[in-house]
Amino acid sequence: MTRLLVVLVVVVAVVVVAAEIVVPPRIEEVVAERVATEVPEASSVRAELDSFPVVARGLATGQVQRLVVTLEDVDLPEVTIEWVQVETTGIEVARRALFDGEVDLERIERGELSAVITEADLEEALPVPGIDLTLSPGRAEATVAGRTVGSDVEVSDGRVRFDLGRLPDASVALPGPEFFPCPLEGEVVKGAVRLGCTLDRVPDYLLRRIDGG
Repeated sequence: MTRLLVVLVVVVAVVVVAAEIVVPPRIEEVVAERVATEVPEASSVRAELDSFPVVARGLATGQVQRLVVTLEDVDLPEVTIEWVQVETTGIEVARRALFDGEVDLERIERGELSAVITEADLEEALPVPGIDLTLSPGRAEATVAGRTVGSDVEVSDGRVRFDLGRLPDASVALPGPEFFPCPLEGEVVKGAVRLGCTLDRVPDYLLRRIDGG
């Protein structure tokens, strides 16, 4: 009996180790493929599980600890976004389905979204033509017809707004809640505006259910 128990333990251990090799890449592949289908405007999509051991933890706790999805060069009607990254933690999983590469993204403990829009893409999206933007940490400058003014930058009501003083005010619309499903905050960094928010729900393009079976 003892010998049989040892054999069973060894077999289970081998299966779990094999699953740790096979299942996480499969989940990453399925997530990336599905998001790429939902957001064809992205030039590339990557998904990364950062919670080894994935299968053992999932079987023990019913959760995958961390999943990060990155979309690059997202060419949307409002503006081109250099990259968008969604990080979700505490993802609930169905233990029986885990070996099939299935996770449930409807229930998460926490989610964070971040994105970057370059000054070149902001310039292109501005409704006022001929504005040359220069962005540096905490500061923006706009040059129009040879005149340069400092500009405050504000992210509010779904827009990136530039205050150009006596020059025409300008703003760039951001994608709606189907893409950014949380109130965005922004900061000016070198050559770009960085956006971020805490997710209160999973973006639709990440899907509620990802099934690799």
